[in-house]
Amino acid sequence: MLQTLVICLFILSIWALLKSATDFVNVWKSEAPLHWQNWGEPEFVDLYRGMFGELWPVIFGKACEEAGSDLLVKKRNDIRFVLKIIILLFIASTAFNGFYFEVKPRG
Repeated sequence: MLQTLVICLFILSIWALLKSATDFVNVWKSEAPLHWQNWGEPEFVDLYRGMFGELWPVIFGKACEEAGSDLLVKKRNDIRFVLKIIILLFIASTAFNGFYFEVKPRG
């Protein structure tokens, strides 16, 4: 029962990540359009795919402070918070299996 709850919360947190990334891009476009253009005008999909790649400094670095928008920094912190929750829920869900992870075909 508890494992099902943790898995459902993990899936719900993925939705929260998508929502916070969408909000971040919308605020980025409106609050700091020049900064957004300097980073190649990324849309939601570009941000989501490049979060751990070329857009790493925007989400995890100090690039948002350069834009000079407190709201943009708050939205960036929301993404960071959701990612921390996802990591904790992933660890909790794998703890139910004793941290044993194996992928094999069903059959």
